[in-house]
Order: sequence, then structure tokens, then C-alpha cells
Amino acid sequence: MNNGPSLYYASDKNVFDALNQSKVDQETIQAMFRRRNIVCSKQTSRQELAMFFSRLTHDSIDHQDLSRRLGVNKRQERVTALDLKGEISNDSIARAVEVVRQKVLSNGDALQVVNTGSSTVLNFRYTEVDFRRSEFSQVQHKEGYIELIREKDELVIRSTQSGHVEIVRDQLVRAMEDDALVKFERSEITLFHQKSHTVRSKFFYDLMTGLADYIHRDVTDVFVYKAKPDNSEEDDTVIDEGGESHIEKVLLRGNGVSRSDLLRELTQEKSYYIVRARWIATERLGLGFGFDIEATFANPIDCTGFSYILHGVHELDDNGRLLKQRRGPTTVEIDAVARAIEVRAREQIRALNSSVQEDKP
Repeated sequence: MNNGPSLYYASDKNVFDALNQSKVDQETIQAMFRRRNIVCSKQTSRQELAMFFSRLTHDSIDHQDLSRRLGVNKRQERVTALDLKGEISNDSIARAVEVVRQKVLSNGDALQVVNTGSSTVLNFRYTEVDFRRSEFSQVQHKEGYIELIREKDELVIRSTQSGHVEIVRDQLVRAMEDDALVKFERSEITLFHQKSHTVRSKFFYDLMTGLADYIHRDVTDVFVYKAKPDNSEEDDTVIDEGGESHIEKVLLRGNGVSRSDLLRELTQEKSYYIVRARWIATERLGLGFGFDIEATFANPIDCTGFSYILHGVHELDDNGRLLKQRRGPTTVEIDAVARAIEVRAREQIRALNSSVQEDKP
């Protein structure tokens, strides 16, 4: 993995470029000057101030101020789930969690373990460095969680979908296996063995319309995919000007997307299949709020890396209609939608796997 070059300090040009970005407001610039007992007029142009300040000596406080303004904003992460089958005792889980906790803390990250009775939640904060970004936004402070939930004879591990969190999740699974001296059977939501484009699209149709306790309302986004033919990938370094055109990805956005003739033509006649969908579903009970839900496969070719996210909740106006503006979801709402998606997706995967077994001679 290429991680360089490492950033040890910001150069004069880095500071000059940062001060000229709109995210850095005048108040921030004025405060940076005041710390040096320098008074400057608000009428002075931003470029002139940036030119003067970049020539001064800069300290860590200056860098922190700029990083806070130019850094990456926190956003809600997608959620994925892994099922483990086997004899997993509570003591084994506790010992494995402690092993992982020590590893996380040794890496300089923060971890908090919360036992709720029905589940164990690992909340942690970590830092990632992305050298592809500008100097003052390379260091990204992120949050993630891993939740262990007992469901009958299975242990569901629900977690935020990111490379860092998945590494910690795999460490946790290995620690439980080492403690129990047994390999657990892992099960994930995947359509890797389902190569039919109609089957893959049907998975999303059935998921959107079949969530327990929710009524399908409208589909707003559908992302369809069709891989390039094998013969078009022989040499990626040469541009084939005379070859046939191929559109690999198509995003359809609007109202009633799932009923559009264009989507029907793409998925039925053109052999495209759905790899991501976003829809509105209203709760059957309660107040009837609308939930903005999205589900996707991270790997569109193999349909692996399934994840989902609840973007927000549309409440009702005085006439009982859904408001266009949505609010952030609560923890209870996120958990309820996650359980509904996981249950429905598992049912569909089991049904597909059973049909494959029946079709074998």
C-alpha cells in the first residue's frame, strides 16, 4: 500500500493555499493574526493576508485551526453484518473483547465497551491518514462500532463498513475462535454464486418491498451495473478506438424509478442488474414516518460487501403527509431498520441457496 510521502510539516505554500480557501473564514484568519499581536484591517484582501501570514513561523495551533476548517466532516457510515454459527459462550466473548481492546488501545485509538444485556457494543474512535487529500485534511478522525447480538443459535456481528473496522472485526472473530479452539461457520449476505442478472435485480426488488413492519412507498435511486466483456480487458494500457462502446454503470434518480420503462429495459433486455437502491418506506405501526433507506453491494461484479444505511426520517405535517425535509435517525430507528433488512436479506439468500441445491442433479 502506498502511503507516502508522509507530511511532517506544512510548507509556506500549503499555508497560503489553505488560507485562500472559502472554508477558512475571516474570523479564523483574524484570530491567527491576533495570536501574534498583529492587527490587520478587515478591508485587506484575503490573498494579501495569506501571502503575509504564510511567510511567518507556524506552530501546531495554526495547523489545528486550519485542519478543523479544512478537514473531512464526519458522516454516517454504512452498516454491514456477519453471522457466526457455533457454540460461543459469553465468557469467550468477554475474553476476546478484552484481547481486541488491548490491541486497539496499543495503536493509540480509543475504545469503549458497553454491555446492554442483549448485546455487547464496542465503540471506538480512530485516525486514518489519506495522502491523496490536501495537507490539512489528510488526518481524518473517525468513529465506528461493532455490535455483537445473540439471535437463537447465531451470533450476529453488526458493524460500520470501513476497512479499519473490518480489520478489528476480523481480529475479534479470530480471538473468539482461538479462545473456543474451534472455527465458526461464517455467513454473509452475498450474491456471489448467483450469476443471473434477473436474480440479482430481483433480490433488491424483494428487499425493498418485503421489509417486515414497513410499507414500500417509493424508489428514488437505482444503480445498475454490467461488467465489461472479458475481451475488452485484455490490455488496459491501450485505447481501443475502434471497439464497441460499453456503458458499465447507470444511475437512475427520480420518483417511481422502479416502475420506469428505462429500468425495465436495462435489467431485462440489456442484461444490467441492480447493485444499489434507495427507497422510502413507511412504518406500519407508530406514527407512519417515512424512512430513507439505501442498500448496496460494495463489489458490483461479484455482489459482495453488502451494506445498508438509514439516511434520515421524514416526519408528517399537520395533514398527515411526509415532509420533504428529513431529520437524522435515532439509535432505535437505526436498529429497527437494520434488523428488518438483515432478516429479510437472510431469508432471500437462504431461499436462493435452497433453489440452487434443488436444481442440482
